[in-house]
Amino acid sequence: MIKSNIFSVLLFFFITFYTKSYEVTIIAKVNNEIITNLDLENRLKMALDLSKLPNEEEIKNKLKPRVLDGLINETLKIQEANRLGVFVTNQEVTEQINRLERRLGIEQNTLLSSYKQKDIPSITILNQIRSQLLWEKLLYNIVISKVRVSEKQISDTFDLLVSKSGEIEYNISEIFISLDNVEAEQRINSIYSKLNSKNFLLLAEQFSDGIASNSNPRNNWTRQSLLDQDIQSSVSNLDIGEISRPIKTSAGYYIILLNDKRKTKKIKKEQTIYELSQILFKLNDPKNTKQENYYKNFLSSLKNTIKGCADLKMLIDEIPEGYGGELGKVDSKNIESQFLSVIQGLPVGELSEAVVTKDGVHGLMLCSPVINNTYEQLKKSVENNLRKQKIDSAAQSLLNRIRRKALIEINIL
Repeated sequence: MIKSNIFSVLLFFFITFYTKSYEVTIIAKVNNEIITNLDLENRLKMALDLSKLPNEEEIKNKLKPRVLDGLINETLKIQEANRLGVFVTNQEVTEQINRLERRLGIEQNTLLSSYKQKDIPSITILNQIRSQLLWEKLLYNIVISKVRVSEKQISDTFDLLVSKSGEIEYNISEIFISLDNVEAEQRINSIYSKLNSKNFLLLAEQFSDGIASNSNPRNNWTRQSLLDQDIQSSVSNLDIGEISRPIKTSAGYYIILLNDKRKTKKIKKEQTIYELSQILFKLNDPKNTKQENYYKNFLSSLKNTIKGCADLKMLIDEIPEGYGGELGKVDSKNIESQFLSVIQGLPVGELSEAVVTKDGVHGLMLCSPVINNTYEQLKKSVENNLRKQKIDSAAQSLLNRIRRKALIEINIL
C-alpha cells in the first residue's frame, strides 16, 4: 500500500513536471484544424537545420511569423486537396524525400531518422512534403493545365528578343514575397539578413511565394530584356555568386542570386542553320583527274560505312590524307552555293556527294537537324517563360482565394 502511494505521488510529480515543461498551446486555427506551439517549434527547427542557420532565439523570433504563415498555407493546401479528392501516394512522398536527401548530400533513406536524432518529428517534414506535392497536383488541375499563351504574345516577345539579341542572359535563383502577404517588407528583410549563397536555395524552398522551382539552376536562364526593369537594374550590377538586396516590384519583393551570366548571339529572323562536319582530300595537281576520281569513288564507298559525325572524325584521325573535322553551326548565307546544293535534303549523319574545289575533294555531313527558322527554335523557350509568369500569378491568386474563404484565427506569438 505504501509502495502504491509512493508510486502515485511520483507519477503525479512526473506528469506535472512533463506538462509544465511541454505545455501545448493553440497558436492558430485554420477552419477545423489547429496549429500548436509544438508544430511551430518543430517547423522552426527544421527550417533552421535545412538553412544551416544557428538555433538562436533572436533568429527564431524573426522567422516565427513567416514560418507560421507557411504552416497556415500548408494546412489550407492540404484541406483544399482533400476537398477536391486530390491525394499523393506513399511512393511519391518517398521519392520526394530521396530527392531532398540527394540535394543535402546525405545517404538515402536516412533523412527521417536523422531528424529524429535532432528531436524533429518525422511528421514535420512529411507534412511539408505532402503539402508541396498536393499543391503541385492542385496547380496542374486548376491552373497549369488551363494556362494558355497566345501566338501573338509569343510573337511579340520573340520580336523583342530579336531586337535585344546579343544582350546579356542571366542564370538566376530567386526568393519572392508577394505584396498580398501581411508585412511583406519585414519578411523579405528578415530572410535577407540570414542569407548566404550556400543556404539560398533551401531558404527559397522554405519561404518563397514563387511557384517555379529553383532546384535546377541549369534551367534558370533569362534574357535581360525579359526581366522586370527594377530586377534588371539590380542584377546587372551583381557579380556571379552574389546576392542582391531586396528589390521591390509591382508584384512584391525579390532577392536574386546570380548563378551565372553570358552574352547571347545576335538573332536574325528566318535563318537557316546547318551544323556541319567535313572531310577534305587535297589534290597534288588540280588537273589530275585520276586522283580526283579516286577520292570521289572513295567518298562514295564511305557513304555506306560512315554514319554520324563521330565516325567521320575517327576516320579523319585514322587516314593520313584526310583533313577536316567539325565546322560548327553555319548560317546558310555563309555557305557557298556548290556546298549548299549537296547538303539541302541530306539526311543527318550521312556523307554528301563529293564536291570538288580548288582546295580538293570535299565530303560534307550534317551533325544535327537543320534549323530552318530561328523563331520556331526559340518559340518553346519564349512560351515557357510566359507560362511561368502566368502560372506564378495564377497560383498566388488561387492561394489568396483559398485564404479569403477560410476561417483563420491567430493568437499573438
